[in-house]
Amino acid sequence: MQSNRWMNLLVLLTASIAAGVAPARPRAIDFHHTIDEARHATKVEQPVVLVFGAVWCTWCHKLETDTLTDPKVATVAGQFLWVKIDVDHDHELAARYGVEGVPVTVVLDKQGLVLGKVAGYMPPAKFVDFLTSSLANPHPDELLPDLLERFAKSKTPADQRTVTERLIGQLAKPDRLSRDEILAALRKKGAAVWPLILADMADERLAVRGAAAGALKHVTKADLPFQPFADPPVRQQQIDGWRKWLASHAPRS
Repeated sequence: MQSNRWMNLLVLLTASIAAGVAPARPRAIDFHHTIDEARHATKVEQPVVLVFGAVWCTWCHKLETDTLTDPKVATVAGQFLWVKIDVDHDHELAARYGVEGVPVTVVLDKQGLVLGKVAGYMPPAKFVDFLTSSLANPHPDELLPDLLERFAKSKTPADQRTVTERLIGQLAKPDRLSRDEILAALRKKGAAVWPLILADMADERLAVRGAAAGALKHVTKADLPFQPFADPPVRQQQIDGWRKWLASHAPRS
């Protein structure tokens, strides 16, 4: 009896191939429609993978049919909750995560902070590497709207220090799409954050030093020299000059 069942299955499979009908590939991913739906689907807290796409996007279809059904991806898929988002139907979520083209894949931690983001199609092995490296990221990024809200509400020196550093880090990135918004927030916060911005001018990273100097000049309207490329002694001398200026020009409380 068992042999007959297998023989019938083989006959059906052979007939399908002969008719030009390929057998369906197994689904590696069970998608949810929203982040909330995904989080309520299980009692276990897991990171979330957002896959942004569109029905007209050829590479989105290739990602879903070739990569997301691959056995390599299936081996790690269970570590995540999965949400598929059509950018034509959810403009707000796409804008929130800075999606300007598709496909885009975003990994969120349990608190909703961004662990990883990548644009474009990825073959299975590269996609798995992206997922695993995102989980290994020790410094998750807050979305800029959340970061700006936290900055506006920050009261303690420690919290202001942390959030100011992250905002300067955002300014130091090549794709500074929200530069004006960040500078406006720093300007609105007032002189309390001037010394915090100044501290980032001593950062080891050239891009951060340059971003901090530009931000400080913007919010203070001062035009003191600072050369991010200069040797450490020269930079320190210029920072000392800025520190003296801040001490004499900061508004009295």
